[in-house]
Amino acid sequence: METLIWLPLFVWMLAMAINVTFILFDKNQAFRIVQDANRTLSTGYLLTEAQTEAFISDRLATIAPDAVVSTTINDGIVTSNVSYQVDNLFLPHVVKDLMNMQIAISAQHFMEY
Repeated sequence: METLIWLPLFVWMLAMAINVTFILFDKNQAFRIVQDANRTLSTGYLLTEAQTEAFISDRLATIAPDAVVSTTINDGIVTSNVSYQVDNLFLPHVVKDLMNMQIAISAQHFMEY
């Protein structure tokens, strides 16, 4: 009888842990993409800010297809900002509050050429 009380709580905690893991994994992947794009622009492989934004958007398509990307070069520093809403959750109906979470990523890199 006591199992009926604890089992839903255990499933909810497990779903919450899995969702947080997915969110952090996707955020780390996105951060790596932004860093790679900044490094690629700073070494001259990509030539413009628009190319860098397209580079980031293309690679983020599987993680966050509706991500907002901006890249600027100011005083020899490349700055890229990415913002997206969490949308791919495991058991989304269990943890609805995570669906409104906005993830923001920013990375900077010195120009090398």
